[in-house]
Amino acid sequence: MSNAQLWQRARIDSLDQFVGQADAINELRQVNSGFILIEGGIGCGKTSVALAYVHEKSGRKIEEHQFDGVLGRYMVMHCHAADFDISDVEKNKIFFNIKTPTWVVIDEAQELTAKRQQSRLKTIPLRPELTIILVTQEPEALEASIKDRCVKIHLDGVTARELPSLVKRGCEIVGIPYDVEIVKVLNRAGIFRPRAVLNVIEAVARGKSPALAVAGQD
Repeated sequence: MSNAQLWQRARIDSLDQFVGQADAINELRQVNSGFILIEGGIGCGKTSVALAYVHEKSGRKIEEHQFDGVLGRYMVMHCHAADFDISDVEKNKIFFNIKTPTWVVIDEAQELTAKRQQSRLKTIPLRPELTIILVTQEPEALEASIKDRCVKIHLDGVTARELPSLVKRGCEIVGIPYDVEIVKVLNRAGIFRPRAVLNVIEAVARGKSPALAVAGQD
């Protein structure tokens, strides 16, 4: 992970670590099973929140594109929509075993084909032990019948008031002193998406001035 970008290294382990969006996070925390739709723009923390939610609810920590499961005990899985396939015998047994607490994160859910939405999602019976989380920046691409099954969580950028907390966290991770000038420049440039904020901090850590670091971010 040493070569990972700051926004990857800043991934949260629990929902308590997420900066901002308190109402959305509290609403998500109240959901214990069923279908969840986490939607919002690029770089607003959707995948981080989904994985932190799974960690909090299941006690199992997974990274992107990872599967972990034991029949009758638990199953946690993250996958891209194009790779969503439960035909594998082992996964299929776990997925449809009603006694197995199951959490599935499907990223870029807008890329699920209509056939997969119909044959995979629409027909899955709800049960208290099953949670399916759809992560997308294009919720309109999902069938209405699928969205109707979901608790909808919308994420956005941080507010101007929350911005200093995110900047402090980013500075701590990259090992540079917190500089209020970074916050001022981000405010003036209207940059509030978490990933863009962290990209600016990473550029500053590499030696750019805050004013130059905001170039190309939005």
